Amino acid sequence: MNIRQDTDFESLDIAMLALMASEDIREEPILMDGLAMLRTLRNEIRPYVTASSSVDRRKQLLTAFYHHLQFSGNTENYYLPENCLLDDVLKSRKGLPVTLGIILMNLAHSVELSVRGVCFPGNFLVHFTDEEDVYIDPFTGAEWDKTHQSLMLRASLGNLTELTSDHLAHASNKEIIKRLLSVAKGCLLQSQLLPEALRCSEVLLTLNPDDPYEIRDRGLVYEQLECPQLAASDYAYFIEHCPKDPVSSVLKVQMALLDDRTVVVH
Repeated sequence: MNIRQDTDFESLDIAMLALMASEDIREEPILMDGLAMLRTLRNEIRPYVTASSSVDRRKQLLTAFYHHLQFSGNTENYYLPENCLLDDVLKSRKGLPVTLGIILMNLAHSVELSVRGVCFPGNFLVHFTDEEDVYIDPFTGAEWDKTHQSLMLRASLGNLTELTSDHLAHASNKEIIKRLLSVAKGCLLQSQLLPEALRCSEVLLTLNPDDPYEIRDRGLVYEQLECPQLAASDYAYFIEHCPKDPVSSVLKVQMALLDDRTVVVH
């Protein structure tokens, strides 16, 4: 496994970490090919980004990324698992906000622009911090001003939610990779790619071994994989650590059903 609890996330490039995560999910050696594709992209984009001011370089970068290199959000097949795997996104040039954002950040750094990722509720954002304070939605390339941020926040968390600085806090590389893995797990589950979804969950638990919600989610995958004893163990852990969560009462019923399915071998 590439992604481990002792991985020095902040010393590594975010795109390299995302490729490492893809390799863990696939259990295939894709890291070196992915890094080669990133090098090619950086060479492709540099001739388009020549301005002296960072404001103009940002504008040139975004034009090159979305128009010349033709990266775009996959609006037709949003939950396609390939949208979450960076090596596939580098090939197809279609992805989700977090994968497109990771590539955009890598390219921005290569042309000496200062950017940070933001794990905004419901949508990953890229924050350009040179000269102008600009938040970009990587899925569309559109700029999100405060009004749009507030609108999208309420759409995600409810009409009474007020925008605060916490919603726009810069995410660490580790937080971005956790966001990527969580999104990937959801897409893989929707496509019934259960072994890959299980590997997502296992990597997330490597980063936070005692997370009861991730252990619960792993149990759900185990159940779909017809591993009732493993599923019941994870459900029991969640119930013990989150007894007041409404899901706990549902899982108690589910555990009883799992007990009925368990075959005892004498």
